[in-house]
Amino acid sequence: MSESCKLKAANSILAHCDEEQCVYWRVVDHLDINAAVNGCAIQHFELLGDEGDHVASWLLSVKERMEGVRHRRDA
Repeated sequence: MSESCKLKAANSILAHCDEEQCVYWRVVDHLDINAAVNGCAIQHFELLGDEGDHVASWLLSVKERMEGVRHRRDA
């Protein structure tokens, strides 16, 4: 977990990758892709391109909402 989160960095937040908690981590495993791919779906699908500002902000808000739902469910 020494790698920094590229999604948070795109939103001007310095933080380590929280792969065990992140909704985007290993999501690629659940798709029907021939090659076994592990890692961050945001990086795999290159979602933080030139127009990453709006996309990064939206993706981070989705992540935070999903984590909030998980937290409330687990409480």
